[in-house]
This record gives sequence, C-alpha cells and structure tokens, in this order.
Amino acid sequence: MKLIFSPVNSLTALMVFLAVNATGQSISSNVSTNFFVEAYNIRGKPFTNPDASNIEGTPLLNQEWGKGTVYFKDGSVAQNIDLKFNLERNELYFNRDGELFLFNDPIMSFRMSYSSGSGKKEVHFRSGYPVNGRLLKETFYEVLEDGAKFHFVAYRFSYLADSYRYGGQSKKAFTENEELYIYDVAFGKMLKVKRSEASLVEALPDYKDKIVTAIRDNKLKMKTNEDVKKVITELNK
Repeated sequence: MKLIFSPVNSLTALMVFLAVNATGQSISSNVSTNFFVEAYNIRGKPFTNPDASNIEGTPLLNQEWGKGTVYFKDGSVAQNIDLKFNLERNELYFNRDGELFLFNDPIMSFRMSYSSGSGKKEVHFRSGYPVNGRLLKETFYEVLEDGAKFHFVAYRFSYLADSYRYGGQSKKAFTENEELYIYDVAFGKMLKVKRSEASLVEALPDYKDKIVTAIRDNKLKMKTNEDVKKVITELNK
C-alpha cells in the first residue's frame, strides 16, 4: 500500500516509518506488508484566509490541534494524528511542523477529540453517503447516531457573511450552520429533517407511532440534536 499525503500546496518528499513517524503519529495498513510507507509532503504555507484582516472568526471546527484516527478507503489507518477540520471547505488537515496539510488518499471516516470553550469535544465524521443535492459522496457528515436501520447525521458548514457594527467598518465574519439528515440504510436515501416531531414523522411516516412514543416517554422537547438522536436510537432497536 502506498499512503500518500499531499499538502495544501506541493513539492518535497519524506519517508515515514510504518509504526511511528517523527511526530509520534502512527500509520498502519491492513493491506501492505512493507515496513515503510511513503508519505509525500509538499511544504506549503499554513492555511490562511484571503484578506484575513477584514475577516472575523475562523472556518475551522477546532482552532487548536485535536488528536484523532483517520480511516482510509483502502483499509489503512492513521492513528494518534494531529487534526483540524475546515467547515467551509469540508476538508481534513493533519499537522506537519505546525502547518496544515491535506491527505491525498481518499478518507472514509475520522474520529477526533479536541478542546473548545465549552470543554472537551469528541466527533466522528464519515463520507460515502449518497449524492445529496450539492453534497457529494466525498462530503463529510458528522455521525450523531449510527444504527442498523438509520443514521442521524449533520452536515456542518461555515460561510462568510457580512457583519455590520454601528458606527464601525463593515467586516465579513464566518458563520457556522448545519443541515440534519436521516440516512435510511434499507433504501439508501438521505432524508432532510428538522428538530421537530412533525419533521421526523414526515420523513418516516411508517414509524409515526414509534416516533410519537419515543418523544412522549423520554419527555423530549426536540430542541437539540441530542433529543433527535434519542428518537433515532429508539427506531434502531
């Protein structure tokens, strides 16, 4: 197996030991029996926003490096990797001497833990879901509930919007948002939903009674993703 990393920009090459590289990040493969894995890193500039002086906020999910595991489509696994996820570009970066580099090999999923202002966060993102309007099979969704019948996932994204201040100069600021979907495993469909009983029933009419019962018995207000997750967990039983 030839594991290739490419950075945001291109041109230098390194050999990385299969078990542990210089930064303590381990890379293993279920396919290769070689003792070395080739990793091509092109030294590039750290990720920056154009005209960043007039932009507030960040497109990154985590501004500090998080630790995670990356699962590639060829079966290989990169463990204990420093990661950042870009919500604007739906891109995953790894740390090379403090700079942002893109993985060149197709990624199936990744798990990451990181610190934020509200405490420790753990996230699981996956690609490979059906084409969904503007969202492609390569798009990463956060997996909130992963069951045999249904997955509850969120497409999290960030975009630039004008930010006005009274008496001050207008700026652009990154705004974070999300779209919620239920993936119907049996039919291979992505069903867009909102955090409401009516929306879930409309998406899954055959499960109306179970949805209503789950919301009633768990006294759910359907105001958070956690509430929706509890309903989907019941449907997966």
